[in-house]
Amino acid sequence: MFVKNENGNFILDKKPFRFVGANVYELANVDSEITQKIIEDSAAMGFKVLRFWLFQNKETSIQIKKLNEICDLVNPLGIKLVVSLSDKWGYLQNYKIDEDWYKTGYKGEYLDYITSVTRECRTRDEVMIWELINEPETDKFETIYDFVKHTSEEVKQVNTEHLISLGTVGGVGDKFGGYLSIFNSNNFEKLYSLPSLDAISIHDYSYDSSIFERLDMYYRFKGRHTRAKWFGKIDKTIDILFDRIDNRYLNSGKIIHVPLTLRDFWNRRNKRNIRFAKETGKPLYIGEAGFKAGMKRDRKRILELDIEEKFKMGFSGYILWSFEAQGRSKDGHGYGFGAEDGFDEVIRKWNAVQ
Repeated sequence: MFVKNENGNFILDKKPFRFVGANVYELANVDSEITQKIIEDSAAMGFKVLRFWLFQNKETSIQIKKLNEICDLVNPLGIKLVVSLSDKWGYLQNYKIDEDWYKTGYKGEYLDYITSVTRECRTRDEVMIWELINEPETDKFETIYDFVKHTSEEVKQVNTEHLISLGTVGGVGDKFGGYLSIFNSNNFEKLYSLPSLDAISIHDYSYDSSIFERLDMYYRFKGRHTRAKWFGKIDKTIDILFDRIDNRYLNSGKIIHVPLTLRDFWNRRNKRNIRFAKETGKPLYIGEAGFKAGMKRDRKRILELDIEEKFKMGFSGYILWSFEAQGRSKDGHGYGFGAEDGFDEVIRKWNAVQ
């Protein structure tokens, strides 16, 4: 059965489909044995949805074959897939993306690739959502709007069964990939008002976010590692203080949003996104959500409270970053987790509630 959108909710077999899932971004970039083991590990954790990269780094026919392999493996487990088709950062992809690419460059091999993949796999109901690009950014909103409108409409021409979205960061971030600047909410809403987009995606790392952490990540991506290292040290020092405050509230069953912090600002943007999603009748899901390891924090408790908060707000899905099954899909910023972290109890609990 295909997952559909009805009145702003994901629907599967005529029933609401609200989910907790995991990012296993390397799922399609490992050999068949490891792919199978990652899927088995994910099922053992209780995940209902897996999100991964199917970027263009091999022949299109090979990627289609790999996706069919993944679909065959998840089918008996009842797991649905969110498939991201390209990446702003060029990771696991055979081309780089820049402003000119958004304007005209995508009309070559990228457009051929995504229409081929989505056309050939149009009968695979294991696929829930196609994401056109992970964490897109442009200098001008009109550029990304035209790109998304064209590509999503082209996919709709060859595939009317699956939902289409973007891997957008959401109400926070655009020009610097979600690390510093603010994606204007009006533009975000104009983008997702396109009839050819069926679901709204945001990424949420607000629990641990500080301006210094954002600067650390920004300069790492720019290759300025010395400067990034200094901002990282400042961030860790501040984290120790805020972690103590957070733990006091966690013990009483609360997640706090201190006014004027990046976490509070991000949360306010999330609430606006929820209102917009309800107005437009499109489900809103978190494509990436993460909590840093370390400092003896109770990440399992944080996860449970955050999922509860997000589902009460009205989110339709919550996909954790990043499940490091079989030693793959590693995260370099402390957001990764494994079976040893004990998240499975929380995941199963919330996936049993609709």
